[in-house]
Amino acid sequence: MDVVVKAVGLTRRFKMGNTLVDALRGVELTIARGEFVALMGPSGSGKSTVLNLLGGLDRPTSGEVWINGVELSDSDERTRTRYRREQVGFVFQTFNLLPRLTAEENVALPLMFSGVPLKERLARAKKLLERVGLGQRLTHRPTELSGGEQQRVAIARALVGEPALILADEPTGNLDTAIGREIMTLLRELNQEQGVTLLVVTHDPEVAAFADRVVGLRDGVVES
Repeated sequence: MDVVVKAVGLTRRFKMGNTLVDALRGVELTIARGEFVALMGPSGSGKSTVLNLLGGLDRPTSGEVWINGVELSDSDERTRTRYRREQVGFVFQTFNLLPRLTAEENVALPLMFSGVPLKERLARAKKLLERVGLGQRLTHRPTELSGGEQQRVAIARALVGEPALILADEPTGNLDTAIGREIMTLLRELNQEQGVTLLVVTHDPEVAAFADRVVGLRDGVVES
């Protein structure tokens, strides 16, 4: 099996006041290249903590995070920054688009930090926006787009750097049911067309049903 994600014995302990909280307790997770996995559990189960560790946004208290054969949790900050720029794309519940930029500029922005020339950045952004159904909305700013359209822009932005892994944190959380289903259908299509490896964090069984495999998490421990 061609493995993209391998988490080994992940623990994460936080200090809240004088209390130590074990957010993760020995999490094991393996995701194959091209696989679509849903990490499902109630609030407080540790889902977002796992996402932050896999995204290189945080370090585990103990355990290892391997992405594409590179051990991430023990890497220096420069390596982790390069990883976030080149290897992973994020899709958030709150879209996180820059309000003063157009849809095309928002999607192209990550490529600027990778040194891609402007003409190529805009061409790649345009192509992806057309793929997610927003070819007629290239020059619209976030306030001129619906919630579903903003999430499509965010998905295009996550894909523009051709990352090894897409991490989506409750991507339908701010959308109504019908629009949420459209977004999940789009993610499923992109996963199948482009072979992108996808991990979606959710508490919603309808969202999890789009995945190839569901991993349950409760109280910081993998259930299934």
